[in-house]
Amino acid sequence: SNQKAQDILAVAIQRSASEIVAETTVSVVPIPNDEMKGRLIGREGRNIRALEQATGVDLIIDDTPEAVTISSFDPVRREIARVALNRLIQDGRIHPARIEEMAAKAKTDVEAEIQKAGEQVVQQLGVQLHPELVRLLGRLKFRTSYGQNQLQHTLEVAWLSSAIAGEMSADVMFCKRAALLHDI
Repeated sequence: SNQKAQDILAVAIQRSASEIVAETTVSVVPIPNDEMKGRLIGREGRNIRALEQATGVDLIIDDTPEAVTISSFDPVRREIARVALNRLIQDGRIHPARIEEMAAKAKTDVEAEIQKAGEQVVQQLGVQLHPELVRLLGRLKFRTSYGQNQLQHTLEVAWLSSAIAGEMSADVMFCKRAALLHDI
């Protein structure tokens, strides 16, 4: 039985070709010059406070040349802030009302990207899931664990589980679905 189990695992692993991508937990946004830093901070820090309040992150504008650091434990908030900040820099009009508008647009775009990522994984695996579970899967796109993207990890585990289930004549779809949801 040990030999059979090793053979099944070896076959499943041979079928899988994974890519591991290292991602950071802090986002750095490049800015064109130090004058833009001053505009991002705003009079008495009102712009930076507005951006932090609208996105729920901490912005670190220090002596690092031509860069702003976005810090947050929530990777989705960090992505929303990154998108909003990039758009503000491109637009050039930086004031509290514009910051709130750009943050709202960035949130809508990131939510759409989350939904699309979840739908792609579900379609790729050929499983049916409740829409809320699809959205939760899509959020894994912005999470990492041990340097690997969690959505990619979940997809790989689902493929491995289905390969093992196929080798053992088990319910492939059940195992694929269980593996897909194991991090949720």
